[in-house]
Amino acid sequence: MLTVRQKLILFLISCDPGIRDIYTMIKVYDRADFPSRIGENLKPLLDNNLIFVAQNFENGTANKYEITEAGKTYLNHDFNDDEIIDFIKSFDNPEQLLQITKTYIDRKNGL
Repeated sequence: MLTVRQKLILFLISCDPGIRDIYTMIKVYDRADFPSRIGENLKPLLDNNLIFVAQNFENGTANKYEITEAGKTYLNHDFNDDEIIDFIKSFDNPEQLLQITKTYIDRKNGL
């Protein structure tokens, strides 16, 4: 199904305000784990209808993404907090992404 990296991207797109626009994604993910290969990891999420393009740039390329109901269902069944945290800790420069993700996980868990 999805890789841990793709689950992380899906989770952060689902959060409010989340990481949904392409510039922020590249900035945050590349800082933590260069190269992040963000386009390569968004494709399976789009192909499986877990996210959709919510906004395009003027040239027609995707700018902002939103999660679908199928994406929410996927996260409810296949998202493991510890797996994601351990994965981020394996990055070269995990601090910022780890802090952002932990904050959203705490919100998700009502902490």
